[in-house]
Amino acid sequence: MIDYASIFRPIFIILFILIIYIIIFMALRIMYKDVKNGDKKKILKKSWGLEVIAVPENSNLGKGSIIPINRLITIGRKEDNMVILNDPYASGYHAKVYVRNTDYYIEDLNSTNGTLLNEEKVEGKVMLEPGDEIRIGTTLFKVIG
Repeated sequence: MIDYASIFRPIFIILFILIIYIIIFMALRIMYKDVKNGDKKKILKKSWGLEVIAVPENSNLGKGSIIPINRLITIGRKEDNMVILNDPYASGYHAKVYVRNTDYYIEDLNSTNGTLLNEEKVEGKVMLEPGDEIRIGTTLFKVIG
């Protein structure tokens, strides 16, 4: 009589060991890809902000502080803006800065005194570049990125 257990036992042991090695190899490959590409993900994500350059007296903003631009930022005198300006020349809802895809924009919200980008009045939405200067009333911001 043929003993099938003694014939197939070594085959099953070899298959079991082979499956374990394949699992270990795939796990190591995934970890290698994560380590190799981990820094690239951080580099691709741009981190921009508005640096406060000049502020009027009694301002709630500190000179040199940085406001990160992660999503929509509204700027004005009213309390429900994200950046509240204690500036007599700023409107209640003066301007907004926002991200669209990978580009950053500023838009004047029909303010009384206007918004200046590099000393030129903002009409509609205008794309921002690092180093641009935004003037709202007597408050001056610099775009950093």
